[in-house]
Amino acid sequence: MISTAPFPTKGLPLRATPPLAALQAFERAAAHLSFRRAAHDLALSPSAVSHQIRGLEDYFGVRLFTREGRSVTLTAKGDRYLKSVTSGLLLLDEASREMLRYAHGAPRDLRLSAMPYFAQAVLLPQLADFERRHPAVTLRIEATGEYADFAGGGIDVAVRYGREQSSGLRLEPLLEVRQSPVASPALVARGLRAPRDLPGYKLIHVAGHRNAWKSWLVEMGQETSSSSGEIWVENVSAALDAAEHGLGVALGMHPLIESRPGYGETLVAPFAQTTRRSETIYFVCRPEHARDKRIAMFRDWLDRAVERAIGPATATLAGE
Repeated sequence: MISTAPFPTKGLPLRATPPLAALQAFERAAAHLSFRRAAHDLALSPSAVSHQIRGLEDYFGVRLFTREGRSVTLTAKGDRYLKSVTSGLLLLDEASREMLRYAHGAPRDLRLSAMPYFAQAVLLPQLADFERRHPAVTLRIEATGEYADFAGGGIDVAVRYGREQSSGLRLEPLLEVRQSPVASPALVARGLRAPRDLPGYKLIHVAGHRNAWKSWLVEMGQETSSSSGEIWVENVSAALDAAEHGLGVALGMHPLIESRPGYGETLVAPFAQTTRRSETIYFVCRPEHARDKRIAMFRDWLDRAVERAIGPATATLAGE
């Protein structure tokens, strides 16, 4: 909770910096262009945020926002001031986080939310390397298909597929992936040679990627409704397991699929066609935490982990 007490607006003070509470209210309101959403972030009422903003405007004698009904937009002066305020608050936040770490004198947890398949393909095989390089940081991995709750779930960073539910978050491209059909060798031996053969086999769908097969088939010029059946599973890992057991044909994420143990032996690509349309796996954090040293350190390590998992040449191609 931040203070809502008014601050002096008369005279020229020795230091020109307004109270931190007013700057926090201004930054949040400008980030959302909403006093209501700023109030939610700061655990205040919208009227308290409006009071802080009005006091800041009176202090400078300029309008920072243009108000039209319930909507607000930054003025040119407000936009210019926002850049400096955001930078200053980030520096204060980073310095305070460092002080907390020093004061507690204990290893700090870094809480990561990641797709189960990404955790299995990239994170877990290289977790020992992370612990060796950064022994003072404990990495806690939540492998889930749900979107990370940065507001109340205690998550520091996330790895996510696509940009859904990204409002107010910082998304940095981590890896480009393309859908590629995979199946067991036994299934391929039954005559699975080209996309036109798919109607004779069950398609394995992932609940969170409901249109993945439809999009792939459309791009290949194939019928989207003709198959011998469907299997629905919760995540990509389960889909690949089902395909490996000969239950049907799944879509793997190329090039991540190549890091799967047994790929090329117990699970193979029956034909060379992959979709030309790529999707992006993102590294996600709150904008105000992007410069946190632990998070920046983990981001650098994660880039190297992805490169080791899929190979430097593939990583370069995937990032183009």
